[in-house]
Amino acid sequence: MDKHNHLGKSHINMSEPVIQLKGISKKYNLYGSRLDRVKEALDPRNKSHHKDFYALKNISLDVHSGEILGIVGKNGSGKSTLLEVVSGVLTPTRGDVRTEGNIVALLELGSGFNPEFTGLDNIYFYSALLGYRRKEIDDVIGDIIEFSELGDFIDQPLKTYSSGMKARLAFSVSVNVDPDILILDEVLSVGDELFRRKCYARMEQFFSSGKTILFVSHSAHTINEICTRAILLDRGEIIFEGPTKLVTALYQKYLYSPKERIESSRNEIIALNLSKEYKTSIDEDYSLQELEPGAGSGPDCSPTVKGGASHLAPRSYFIPEMKPRTTVEYKSYDVDISDVKLTTSSDEQVNMLLLDEKYVLSYRATFNCDAEDVSFGMLFKTERGVQLGGGVTPGVNTYIPYVAKGSVFRIEWRFSCNFFQGLYYINAGVRGRVNGEIVYLNRIVDSLVFKVQREYDDIYTGQLFFYQDPVIVPIVNPEDPKK
Repeated sequence: MDKHNHLGKSHINMSEPVIQLKGISKKYNLYGSRLDRVKEALDPRNKSHHKDFYALKNISLDVHSGEILGIVGKNGSGKSTLLEVVSGVLTPTRGDVRTEGNIVALLELGSGFNPEFTGLDNIYFYSALLGYRRKEIDDVIGDIIEFSELGDFIDQPLKTYSSGMKARLAFSVSVNVDPDILILDEVLSVGDELFRRKCYARMEQFFSSGKTILFVSHSAHTINEICTRAILLDRGEIIFEGPTKLVTALYQKYLYSPKERIESSRNEIIALNLSKEYKTSIDEDYSLQELEPGAGSGPDCSPTVKGGASHLAPRSYFIPEMKPRTTVEYKSYDVDISDVKLTTSSDEQVNMLLLDEKYVLSYRATFNCDAEDVSFGMLFKTERGVQLGGGVTPGVNTYIPYVAKGSVFRIEWRFSCNFFQGLYYINAGVRGRVNGEIVYLNRIVDSLVFKVQREYDDIYTGQLFFYQDPVIVPIVNPEDPKK
């Protein structure tokens, strides 16, 4: 039996999941025509005249109190259907849904309004649909009206509102009540720029307040920044569940796979999700943050994990054990990226860096096919996947016109390490023109990880910058046959 308990306040058991989905499926009947629907209704043999379409297939998922679960997937993958099932808007065809606590779902903003009511009347009407009593809304009505910025329009019929005004009113109601569970479906784009920033600021309060949140977004950057865990939905199924950065990397790899590789990419992701060995490796109790500043390699610092010296390291050094666990390669065409590394100006390989020192990021690109309009790129990201900056060479909208099969290049990026203490990751990529469009020939997400050892006590406002133009060094460069 499906059970939804999301009206009114509750005392949440922190040790139990606040959302439990067991074997959830949602099936729709697809008819070729209206006549087929009539035939099925009147057929004395109960013969089927429709095709079964499963928007969700055997979904099982637990979400605990305080989690922010990101949900990613292509359009039509079942994301909105899943949220509607959790919120009680839809009843699943099969399976059990259990929720604990008060739920507010921001799905289609304004869908619960009455066009004949005033904005003020709709606040109470919509709040009642969310499960709140009039007395509870009386306590926050001023905050709701102020947040909406509707002014005198609050006393006008909703049918006189623009679509943006309706969305603002619905959003204002939803974020000024106090839900235990908040469900968001791509709604952080309401109103003008100033109002959108206001919405983001309020959402940030929710994200940091220990609320349980389900968040759907097509933005990998946003998912990485705010979510504690993520799932990848495709064709109504969860095909991967795990750390946000890994989930979004696999999603982007699948999203941008060439048509001929879509099925193989999907199967690879499913196989990773089913691999206990792989899941154990990413969940293992091992954190790069636990590598002490005194750990390293070389004549005066042997590799050590935990318990190393507590003083700041006097120089940059290299820890062989420090490797990213979330590397994903998007190889769309026969171009290899290899030998990604960081070195000092004296060509010493490092991954433990010092603030303000100069370093060189380099990688090798091997072309096993001819390519046109080629460029090379890199990107720095935080541990949560937030993009900090990067570069492209030969330049923005500038390309190497032709690269022959057999060519090999080493690309070097010289930069000053103006990062705060912490872990950072690097993407590397090669782009070229295919069928008239610039696409990635190959890209490696999280190709390298490094750690910055030192942090100033005061606020440091330095910016990442390249102190010298990047260098492309031809190692093997056959002649262009067109010349």
